[in-house]
Amino acid sequence: MALTHLDLKHFRNFSEASIQLSDRLNLIVGNNGQGKTNLLESVYLLLQGRDFRTTVEREAIQDDQVTALLDGMGTSGEHVVRWKHIIPTAGRRSHSGQNVPLVLFSPDDVYLAKGSPDRRRQFLDLLLGAHDPRYARSLRTYHRIVLQRNRALKDASLHRVVDDFTPLLIREGSYIWRRRRETLLTLTPDAQEIQQRLSPQESLDLHLRYGGSKDPILTEDDYLDRLNQRRPEENLRQMTLVGPHRDDLIVTLGGLNTRQYASQGQLRTVALSLKLGCHAWLFRETGTRPIILLDDVLSELDAQRRQAVLETVFQSGQQTIVTDTEPRSYAALQPHILHVDHGEVLYGQP
Repeated sequence: MALTHLDLKHFRNFSEASIQLSDRLNLIVGNNGQGKTNLLESVYLLLQGRDFRTTVEREAIQDDQVTALLDGMGTSGEHVVRWKHIIPTAGRRSHSGQNVPLVLFSPDDVYLAKGSPDRRRQFLDLLLGAHDPRYARSLRTYHRIVLQRNRALKDASLHRVVDDFTPLLIREGSYIWRRRRETLLTLTPDAQEIQQRLSPQESLDLHLRYGGSKDPILTEDDYLDRLNQRRPEENLRQMTLVGPHRDDLIVTLGGLNTRQYASQGQLRTVALSLKLGCHAWLFRETGTRPIILLDDVLSELDAQRRQAVLETVFQSGQQTIVTDTEPRSYAALQPHILHVDHGEVLYGQP
């Protein structure tokens, strides 16, 4: 799978652009603030049908314009595929085209291993939800049930109906936990392998901390027991205290939790290992080699780690799009170079 042509109109700082992409390594070069990340954002939005930078897509429409248009063409095996995404200032957006597996690394991901638990839950939910429709449905249903159950816990006159939510809560929550366990079981070795390439002296490990329980909750009976045990506390605190909505993904380096002990450089390496580990997971899960989008990844890595990242993403049949302020370290890989300057795209090294 590869995106080979992209047309933009009135998107961010691109008034109008027609862009050709290689099916291998693409390097987007330019000074800060010229539109490199905007270009990656457009690729992600077109191929995933959602924006990774904002929940209000209208923010991406240029001032004094009523519509932003993204139009793309690519290949899947021997087939030509098309995508189109239209963002209006009023009314509903329009999207057409298949969902394409993507792995994105952005500067904010550096804090994945140090930020709040909900950020790491979102990491798992986005990974699973985009390619497991049952997981996405279970997650929506589960959060709706938790909201309704919390409302009942807050109103003493409704305490009698709290238990009515339990069967559906356990069914959907158990599926979410099962898929998270299965994903970490296969994702962890992939992330560990990448970590060894980037930083051989530091061992990475991942495990799931079950929300509201010191021990794993592996069966529906276990789930019901934990809910019953904490029911008096739930009545007091007026909230659901057991379930996947309180999970955390624990990340350790050399046995130490990255939230407390990791340096900035270690956080960047761990985030890269997690994201690039997702590439192998998605390939197995979907049968399609994911497109890799790397935004300002190499700027703070030493030469050894830069080389390790490039060797990881430069594979036969792999489309990768990288942004950087200069074309360092890439010459031997013969990338397709796009130079971005104030929303204008030029080809080749300027």
